[in-house]
Amino acid sequence: SSGINAEYGGASLEIKNKGDMTRIMKETGVDSIMVARAAWYNPSIFRDPEPVAVREAVQKFMRYCIDYCCPLHILKYTMGKFRGAFKANESSLEVTRHIETRLIYEYFGLGDYYKEVNDKRKDNQQEEFQKNKRQKLDKDYKILEEVLTPSILQTFRGAIAPRQILNQWLEANGFCKPKYWTTEYNKVFTGFLQIDNDTYAIEGNFKNKKTAIQAVSYAYCMKNHIELRHYKTSTRTQCNCHMNS
Repeated sequence: SSGINAEYGGASLEIKNKGDMTRIMKETGVDSIMVARAAWYNPSIFRDPEPVAVREAVQKFMRYCIDYCCPLHILKYTMGKFRGAFKANESSLEVTRHIETRLIYEYFGLGDYYKEVNDKRKDNQQEEFQKNKRQKLDKDYKILEEVLTPSILQTFRGAIAPRQILNQWLEANGFCKPKYWTTEYNKVFTGFLQIDNDTYAIEGNFKNKKTAIQAVSYAYCMKNHIELRHYKTSTRTQCNCHMNS
């Protein structure tokens, strides 16, 4: 009412905690009070009997932000409203101007917690991706289980590579021209090989497309007992490919 506004100035400057709300409700007889500005300075103002320290309340809120991967624009907007959370010589704009989410969390002493949760989230995502990827590969492709190490593929440097050997062998034995491709996730490649109606795949820590293609070619040759001879490319461009018994 106008009487309340005249006495309390809208009450916005009178309310510092929940006790102030209770007192004003008793003195004025109102049924409820709406709080806005006071909550900007301390989001725990509704706590009884006394609010917690502003920084403590904000840190708890920010932990929820970290746990539930709060978007940066929402974090910055919300932190801009918690005016009482910042030091006397700093404003919310000076802190939330940071583009990186990590810097805002570090300001409130939560940098290590943010890194720990974020790293765990990435590991879980990677584990879930690999699980789904493996299920899809098992369902749609024939998996080549050949164990490959970088040293094995390095032995073909300067020699006819497994892909070239395989291509010549397939042509000599009446197969259609094979198709090769790769997929990439987190800078790790998976190699695929299609021969007629069959598609093969190989998983491994392959850092580029070329290596993944050579790996799937090598694994197919090993699976089908196709002999790989290390002919030097500078002296011979054709190889006598045959299947071992």
